[in-house]
Amino acid sequence: MVLFSLLLQTILIIFGSRRKTIASSWIRILVWSAYLSADMVATVALGNLARSQGDSSCDGSKKANNSIQEFWAPFLLLHLGGPDTITAYSIEDNELWLRQLLGLVSQVGVAFYVFSRSWGSRILTFIAIPMFIVGIIKYAERTWVLRSSSSDGLRNSILSKFRPFYPLRESSKTFQQALKGNYLLQAYTFLDISMFMLQDLVPGIPALMNSQLLISKNLADDAFKVVEVELGLIYDMLYTKAPLVYSLVGIILRSISFLLSSTAFVSFHVTVDRHAYSTIDIAITYLLFVAAVFLEFYAFLCLVLSDWTMIWLIDDGGNAISSTIYSLIRKLTRSERWSRSIAKHNLISTCFEKKPHKCLELLGIDVMMRQMYVNREDMNVGLRRCIFGHLQKKCEKIKESFNLIDKNFRSKVISQRGDGVLEREGLLLQFKWCTTEVDFSRSILVWHLATDICYRVEKNANNTFSEYETSRYLSEYMLYLLVMRPNMLSKGTSDEGYLDTLEDLRGLKSRVIRGNKAMSKKDFADQILLDNKFDGIDDMQFQRQWKIAKSVLNGGVCLTKQLRSLEFEKRWKMISEVWIEMLAYAAAHCPWKEHAQELRRGGELLTHVCFLMLHLGLSEQYEFSQFDYYQVHQADLQILPLEMNELKTIVVDKDREVKELRKILAEKDQELELLRSRSTASTPQQGIGALPGCSPAQSDNQGTGQTSSNNEISLSME
Repeated sequence: MVLFSLLLQTILIIFGSRRKTIASSWIRILVWSAYLSADMVATVALGNLARSQGDSSCDGSKKANNSIQEFWAPFLLLHLGGPDTITAYSIEDNELWLRQLLGLVSQVGVAFYVFSRSWGSRILTFIAIPMFIVGIIKYAERTWVLRSSSSDGLRNSILSKFRPFYPLRESSKTFQQALKGNYLLQAYTFLDISMFMLQDLVPGIPALMNSQLLISKNLADDAFKVVEVELGLIYDMLYTKAPLVYSLVGIILRSISFLLSSTAFVSFHVTVDRHAYSTIDIAITYLLFVAAVFLEFYAFLCLVLSDWTMIWLIDDGGNAISSTIYSLIRKLTRSERWSRSIAKHNLISTCFEKKPHKCLELLGIDVMMRQMYVNREDMNVGLRRCIFGHLQKKCEKIKESFNLIDKNFRSKVISQRGDGVLEREGLLLQFKWCTTEVDFSRSILVWHLATDICYRVEKNANNTFSEYETSRYLSEYMLYLLVMRPNMLSKGTSDEGYLDTLEDLRGLKSRVIRGNKAMSKKDFADQILLDNKFDGIDDMQFQRQWKIAKSVLNGGVCLTKQLRSLEFEKRWKMISEVWIEMLAYAAAHCPWKEHAQELRRGGELLTHVCFLMLHLGLSEQYEFSQFDYYQVHQADLQILPLEMNELKTIVVDKDREVKELRKILAEKDQELELLRSRSTASTPQQGIGALPGCSPAQSDNQGTGQTSSNNEISLSME
């Protein structure tokens, strides 16, 4: 059992942190099995040691073997403390810190009982003391980290250092360095506000403005890299011992643990008579020592080669030595911080697969079997650029309308799920039936089917249009979220329509494939169009069927015909932007808890889009208050970004222009009134031009009068 416990610890050490960069199911199953088994096996092993203690009547050899087996108790405490790379398998485990605290008290008591049975003058007793200290430190660390990463712990920690004005990093030097384009410092700067949002707290508008300033200075690839690093830091805070390890107290504890473990190992090797004990027991003891030292050394390497260390090296500007160390660490570390892939699911491809057996449906395993029909592909650069460009346009739309602090306007922009693009193209009336007038899940299904049919029917070697492939990527990714991750979509989303549509597709395939058993998916897409029995969306029969049917097969065909009536490039550009807007809508309405859960599964594109939107200000959580207004005017240039000063300058200039326009308008009004008075006065004067009383007025500037002349002179001077 002791060796099995050691094996489980080794698995957790090696693969515990790799799960955030690997999206495959095998690593989740492996880590999940090891995580659930590790504590149980170590506890059972400790109980077996307590039971196997010999009494005083035992012979000398058995007493010796018992004493060295009792020496293993501190190592089991070390195993119960777990590795630094994983403290919680899911965020729910953090809420069980009280259970872990009870386990700490009880297991330390059992280990001390086992150890006390062999207490005496033997050298093993004194060697075991430092290992006991290390084991208690490790176990206590895990309990403290679980408490710190729980919802209450995070909220209290965030609020304790909360600055109501600005929940970003307050160091102006760090902020200015981040402005220069260092993606590590930008991610570190965003960490506070991200953790703030994860607890459903409400930051102010100044935080929004600072976020916009930082993220908007990046190109698409760099912006995604910033979010990638930021999510890696959040993963460390939620699932590892990072809250403690990367602190001064954590570094001191690491130094103490490594020193004590090494000292105990050397002392055992030098002072213990290995011939007095069983060879197997000696081998197991050496293995436990090597594993303990390796665990400390691996933790040290993880500390040195982490993003946290690189951020620390460059946070204060650094010098020649720190810059050299930083460059060396950058070469040694892997650049991947998440899987950098997206999962895809396709309706037509699934209907060609064999239907799961009925017994699987009765057992509820058929939902898990859908994972077999999911494929993953690396995310290409073009997709990132399309997404970031679309989000920037939304951000500029808010800024241009001077509605930065208007939460309702931001909510309106964020809540667009395809209708924003269609309205801009002047096509919203034709496509309302499949966007705003239906549930989001139904909209995803019908647009996916139409996009897939268009893609397969028009697929040829000449279609190199970037939006052509982008549309297919996002269409299949959104269907994957609907089928496999419905909790990440808006509330009330279900896959009910998916099953009915899949059944209709399978029924159609079984009818048409009889005469052509080798039918390709492209031919099947053509057959779907030919099998349609409705003339279009204006068909009254279709409208009745669309309102009551769960399947979207007929709707997908009608939408396909509508889309194919558009010009090729315009069609695919519009489809691509509709899907990006749907993706943004889903990202904005996904609960923060679901985003946090996905970090342990290799990450999701939806999470990256959500955090990009957050930093671009596309979030409903930002709120404006009078305190923000006060802080904006009191903070001055050290905290406020340059964009605030630019906005102030723009407002002042606009105000000056308005005053000048008002002044000109007042002068023009005066001039107009003067002209009107002259026109009324000129009619009677035409017949009495020789009157003496009129001669002065006639002699001034061709009868216009002195007053008018002075007004014209003053106007020309102004």
